[in-house]
Amino acid sequence: MGGVVFTSTAGGKESDGIQAEIIFMDQANSEELQLLRKMRGSLLLLSALLLLESTDGNGYDQLSQHDTNIIDKAIKEANERHGKTKHLDFDSIISSDSDKRMLNVLLKPTTCDRTKPFVHRKNCEIRNEKPQVSCVECRGNMTCFLLREQEKIKQTVDKCLHPTKRSHITGGGTLLSQTAENEQQTGCLGCI
Repeated sequence: MGGVVFTSTAGGKESDGIQAEIIFMDQANSEELQLLRKMRGSLLLLSALLLLESTDGNGYDQLSQHDTNIIDKAIKEANERHGKTKHLDFDSIISSDSDKRMLNVLLKPTTCDRTKPFVHRKNCEIRNEKPQVSCVECRGNMTCFLLREQEKIKQTVDKCLHPTKRSHITGGGTLLSQTAENEQQTGCLGCI
């Protein structure tokens, strides 16, 4: 470094004195400092752009083909049943259980007008307005409710995740378990 250092002592004793050092940087160090500041600013800008890119849209394009097919089905049903003047489009996945084959998605109005076909539109900006629709897909069946119908949504999700057990009597419905009306049975079935 081509700097100048100035040292001063107070009270005549170097050990008791207050020592002050002033460093004057030369022009080269000053330019390096400015370059570092510019690089830091560029890094912050790049980080912000990457963050915006990672949150750009709603993640529809990052979903599996299976999930996007279900979401497209939800978009169609929600627009047919609850769509008014604006296109309803995918906002987010509320809950999911692949083992139970259940997907619950949130659809919100967009800046685009409601027109057919009802599919996901990248160029439409999601708005935080009404109506907002929750669509639950359970084992191939799609049901859409207005978001304010929380009790119906909860019941549909619970019914999908915890289906009622059906009673089953083993062999009760087969032909071999049927009895004839007081007819005398002779021989065996294979003896005819």
